[in-house]
Amino acid sequence: MAKKIDFVKSSGNLYKDAGFNDAEAKSLKLRSHLMSLLVKYIQHECFTQKEAAERLNVTQPRISNLMRGKIDLFSADMLLEMLERAGFPIFKKIEQDTRIFLKTFHHSSSHQKHHHIYL
Repeated sequence: MAKKIDFVKSSGNLYKDAGFNDAEAKSLKLRSHLMSLLVKYIQHECFTQKEAAERLNVTQPRISNLMRGKIDLFSADMLLEMLERAGFPIFKKIEQDTRIFLKTFHHSSSHQKHHHIYL
């Protein structure tokens, strides 16, 4: 007789589904996404680990850890820096999006008596 399989609807974040708290699940999801982008970049460029290390200004063992998915060894900050070095304009994009948001926020709240912007 076949065993019954119960399906559970995903939250969209497998780390949250695995039992991590919200903050840690979001951090893990972000870091795994950034790591995946870097791995795809390295593979697309056909870099050796040594070449990737030179391009990203890190050590070869660091690239080895990246390629093996050692997520616990990477902070989001480090991964963002590596993506910048790879040529992805991450920080420029964040600055542009922030300016657009602040303009939109300022315009939409200009009819209120008091408004404050905290960054």
